[in-house]
Amino acid sequence: MKYNIPAKSFLLALSILLSLSDCRKKEDHQIFKNSWRTDIDFYLIPEKFNVMETDWVNTKGQAHFNKQDLIRHLKSYGRTLNDLQKMPELEFTENEDTITLTVAKTSHSTHYSYDINIPISFYGPKWFLKGEYSDIVHQQNIVPTLAKLLKIRNPNGVETKAITKILKDQTPSEKPEIIVTVVIDQGGQQYYKAHPGVPKNILKIRESSSYFPNAKVGHVDSQTAVGHMAIGTGSYPRKSGIIGNTKFFMKDGKMNYTNVYSNTASDMNTEELEVETLSDVLDHENSNQSEILSQCYAHRASIGMAGHGSYPIKNATYNGDKDMVYWIDKTNGSWVTDNRFYTLPKSVSSYNSYENYKTENPSGPEGKGLPPNEELKNYFYEIMSTAEVKMEGEMFRKVLKEQIIDTPKAKDGITDLAYVTFKATDAAGHTYGWESLEAKEAFRETDNQIGLLFELLQKEYGDSFILIITADHGCAPLPEISGGQRLVVDEVFKEVNSLLPAGAEDDLIRFLTVGQISLNHGSLKTHNISEKQVKDKILGIRVNGRPFFKQVLSANDIKH
Repeated sequence: MKYNIPAKSFLLALSILLSLSDCRKKEDHQIFKNSWRTDIDFYLIPEKFNVMETDWVNTKGQAHFNKQDLIRHLKSYGRTLNDLQKMPELEFTENEDTITLTVAKTSHSTHYSYDINIPISFYGPKWFLKGEYSDIVHQQNIVPTLAKLLKIRNPNGVETKAITKILKDQTPSEKPEIIVTVVIDQGGQQYYKAHPGVPKNILKIRESSSYFPNAKVGHVDSQTAVGHMAIGTGSYPRKSGIIGNTKFFMKDGKMNYTNVYSNTASDMNTEELEVETLSDVLDHENSNQSEILSQCYAHRASIGMAGHGSYPIKNATYNGDKDMVYWIDKTNGSWVTDNRFYTLPKSVSSYNSYENYKTENPSGPEGKGLPPNEELKNYFYEIMSTAEVKMEGEMFRKVLKEQIIDTPKAKDGITDLAYVTFKATDAAGHTYGWESLEAKEAFRETDNQIGLLFELLQKEYGDSFILIITADHGCAPLPEISGGQRLVVDEVFKEVNSLLPAGAEDDLIRFLTVGQISLNHGSLKTHNISEKQVKDKILGIRVNGRPFFKQVLSANDIKH
């Protein structure tokens, strides 16, 4: 008998593990189904910890780490400090408890946990039950939950349901005066685990919120444009038309790209957003009396949450008005909008991200001096730092007060919507790794700005506001720490087009994102090249002698 108990325990444990593995596989498959569109032929799954991006991912700079934190991170990947010390390119130096490394960049796009595990919290004691909920919810659940609370219809891209279990009243008689949504860019659970003592204000707010620690990004690519679209529309890429930040394609033998929504810095194509946002619907149902405000460093974030403004909405019978939606012009650091469809608040013109950086960091990037103004855009990620989040927080509070709080609209019984994205955590995460001291400082100041915003809302609205705090995505660990590999997008074009006969001037890829490929079926047919040959070429790509991709999913893999 004494041997049967361990055997039974082992079988039970094995059964549980297999069940969990099966659940995880189903969740992963659903993420790709949520994203599948007829113009996409392949979904790329890299080996865990591998990162594919444009060539900026290989640019290097110095990053700093707390020694004990770095040891802890390395241990989770089966590595040690000795592994880093053996790599001369890292220029490993140690000064007391701080380690300095020369590192390249990291990024996000996949369905792996580090890219998709995010927090979502709903604060509003009048409307939400306080507590921690273990449910797996997506960003797409936010919109139908708010629509139910506001007693309005869902936007036309919503496929999920309201999270009714957190509502105090299924048919509340009172509506909030304002709903503010804060997005911490790249602020997935990896930040909270790496720097547990930092987000004091966020954790304090969370104590009185409905909190979902197991929330997920429910789509690919796990990027800024798609995450913000999900938060604003409640839609998945298969309906919304927003599949990634950027589409890459070959033209005249060179790689080109188009950014989502973008023609120029202030000339947007919001037609690409094929579904309504919550803002579109609420503003329409309130006869454009709701104030809509969306402040984000990038138009792909601002537009995805606020919506179409006065631009005609696909499959809708109404037009909105010119909501306050604005973003940074990377060429000069000013804040701009597309005046055809949106409004730029007057006070925003006094803020400039580049001038702010110069004031806060007179010694320049890495203490090497300030470059000329026309070159500052080349240091965009360094500029989008702690100084930037201070400025973003101040600017958002100022616009909120001037445009809503200090006007009769503040307490007119008509709910207003305000969105803000704080960039610094994403910039620091990409540039130094979210494990770094630079990222820790960016996270700390982001938390401080959220605390100041919360104080303002409490002072001006009492208990008549809702505050949602979440993230658009997480991020891969720094490859120098995890042992992951980097691949430049150009290499995928190069490898796939190597299937073409000599002298051919066409391309086998119509476009790709950092996680999806649309094939040129005309060229495949002309040259008698099969999709399997393309797939095998991609799977054959190796970096430092190791396969870069784990799997390439076809449309048939996802549909079945």
